Amino acid sequence: MVKYNHCEKCKKVYNTEPWIGEVHTYNGICSSCMAGEQQENQIQKESAEDHIVNKHNMEQDDTIQNVHESTQSSPLEIDKSLLSRLEQMANAVLSDQGSIDVLIKEIKVGLVDKAKERIEETFQSFDVNKIDAQKVVDYAEKTFSYLSEYKDYMDNVVLKLQANPKMKVKTAIEKVYKDTLGNIPKNVAQDVLLNKKATLKIVFGKSVEWYNIYSDMEDVMELTKKMVLHPFNEIQKKLSTLPFYAS
Repeated sequence: MVKYNHCEKCKKVYNTEPWIGEVHTYNGICSSCMAGEQQENQIQKESAEDHIVNKHNMEQDDTIQNVHESTQSSPLEIDKSLLSRLEQMANAVLSDQGSIDVLIKEIKVGLVDKAKERIEETFQSFDVNKIDAQKVVDYAEKTFSYLSEYKDYMDNVVLKLQANPKMKVKTAIEKVYKDTLGNIPKNVAQDVLLNKKATLKIVFGKSVEWYNIYSDMEDVMELTKKMVLHPFNEIQKKLSTLPFYAS
């Protein structure tokens, strides 16, 4: 089971850890809120400096108001910001600075679930564009179903390449498939075994498909990085086509 650590300010999950049972704590602060506090402290510092040089009170009020207006964001603008930072967030996970499961949950709650609501608000039931918008959301959710396993799979590919620098990337992909298939526990329920094999087959197929896209790259580590980021970039690209996210 999992312990979910929520930010005490925005209540979003910023970290997970193995735990007995499912636990939700609201301690600590996420990086976004921490950055907000730092920005607020900087604004307060600048305001204090303005007082020291005896600026006119009206000028001070105008400055504070301008800062306040510039930092206010609508819910839609917040979602757009999250969407634009998706590749950066995926890079952080790739650098072991974040949890893939937390990122998936953040994308789902912060973007996909809200997109579903906006689809209902934006389109009439008979609007053909509603079907296309729902397909975009369905694509993202389908990708979520194997995204964590795909990240683990590619981590193993990278480990094989690091252990044997002369090994070809496609060879490493195939070896990880065989190794993972052989390591699936056999003493599990039949449906669980079939689901694991089905997910592994999807992950293997996607890794080969996305390898073919970047196979011309000479830098092996950069190639595998592009492969890991590919599904995140596709989600970002497809969600950006939704009319309410368009600039």
